[in-house]
Amino acid sequence: MRVLWFTNTPSLGAEFLNSKEIGGGWIESLEAELAKVPYIKLAISFKLGNSDIKQFSVGNTSYYPIYIKPRKNRFTEKILRWSHNVENENNIQPYLDIIRKFKPDLIHIFGSESAFGLIISKTTVPCMIYLQGNLTVINLKWFSGLTAVDILKYSNKWTLLKGYGLYHNYFLNKKAAEREISIFKSCKYFIGRTDWDRRISSILSPGSKYFHSDEIMRPSFYLQQWRPKSNQTDFVLISTVRNNIFKGLETIYECKKILNQNFSEYNIGWKIAGITEEDEIANLIERKFRDKFNDVKIHLLGHLQENELLDELLNADLFVHPSHIDNSPNSVCEAMLIGMPVIATFAGGIPSIIDNKEEGLLVQDGDHYALAGAIIELIKDRNYAVSLGTKARKKAFIRHNPDRILKDILNIYNSVVTNQ
Repeated sequence: MRVLWFTNTPSLGAEFLNSKEIGGGWIESLEAELAKVPYIKLAISFKLGNSDIKQFSVGNTSYYPIYIKPRKNRFTEKILRWSHNVENENNIQPYLDIIRKFKPDLIHIFGSESAFGLIISKTTVPCMIYLQGNLTVINLKWFSGLTAVDILKYSNKWTLLKGYGLYHNYFLNKKAAEREISIFKSCKYFIGRTDWDRRISSILSPGSKYFHSDEIMRPSFYLQQWRPKSNQTDFVLISTVRNNIFKGLETIYECKKILNQNFSEYNIGWKIAGITEEDEIANLIERKFRDKFNDVKIHLLGHLQENELLDELLNADLFVHPSHIDNSPNSVCEAMLIGMPVIATFAGGIPSIIDNKEEGLLVQDGDHYALAGAIIELIKDRNYAVSLGTKARKKAFIRHNPDRILKDILNIYNSVVTNQ
C-alpha cells in the first residue's frame, strides 16, 4: 500500500536535513513504527524554506519537500499581511504534483489547520485527516484570558504596524478557520482521539466516518519514571506553553502571584518550557501586570530539546497545563506517561485523557484561584499527588501503546482503501 503523508514537519527526515529541532515528535514515533511494516510504502510531504533540497529517501521512506517561493516585493508583502491572506487553492499545485508523482493509494493529512486539506476536492485518491486542533473553536476561545484591548494596548506598536504579532494572528486564524470549515465539508474520513474532536467532526462534516487512534509518544518518555522527592521544603511546578494567546500563560502569572501572597510558607518555583523572555506573549503579560516573570519566581526556560525537557520534568513536583483550549496536548500525555501528578483544565479534549480526581486534577480554564487551590491541595497531600501520578502512568501506558496504535492505524488504512 502506498501512503502519502502531508505534514508540517519532515518527521524523521529532519536528520537528513541536519535540522533536528524541526522534527515532529509523535509523528516521528508513528513513522518509525510504520516503517517496520513491509507492505507499506510511505512518502512524506512537507514545507521547507530551501529550494535546493529536492526529493530524498531515508530507508524505505521518500520525502518530498515543498518550497514556497517568498514574495520579493515588500510593499505587496505588507499589503498581504494587513489583509490577513492565508494559503488558498491557488497555492496547492505543488501538492497535486506530488500526488501525481508518488501515485498513493491513500493520503493521510495531519491536521485540518493548514492548506493541505484543500487537495481533497481536487483528487480521486481517498484522503483522511488526522485531527490535531481545531481553528474554528480556537477562534471562539482566542481572547479567553487576554482581551483584544489588552493585546492592542500592551503589544509592541511597531510590530502591530508591520502587520505581525498576536493581534494580527487572530485575524489570520479567522481566515484559516473559514478555510478549515470548507476542508471539513470535503473530507469523508477523520482520525481523532477525544470526545471533543469526534463531536466537532460530526457537526462540521455530517456523514463522515470517524476512526479512533491514539498517539505514540517520544520513546524516552516510556523509559523514565518520575519519583517524588523526600524531606521536601521546596516545590517546583512546570508547564509547557507556546507563544500564543490561548495557552493560559496569563493564568500562570496570576496564579503564581496568589501563591506568593497567600502561601509564603511554601517555597514554590514555576518553570515554563517553550517561552523565552523575547516572545511577544511574555512581553505583553509583563507590560500588563507591570512585573517581570522573575519577580514572581517564574523562570522561562525557552525551547528545550527532548532530553532537556525530560530532565526538567523529572526534577519537578507538579505538571500544570492551564490552556484555554486544547485537544489532547502531548505535553500532558508525556507528563502522565512518566507518572507525574498533573493539573490541567476542563478544556477541549483534555477530559477524555484525564479522569478528574483519578489521574489528575481538572480546573476551569482561566480560573487562577481554583488553579492555585489545586496546587496547594497536592502540595499539602503528597501521597494523593503521587497516587494520581501512578494512576496516570498506568492509563498512559495503555493509551500510548505503540503496538496497539500501529495496529489501529493499519486497520484504518485498510478499511478506507478497501471501501473505495
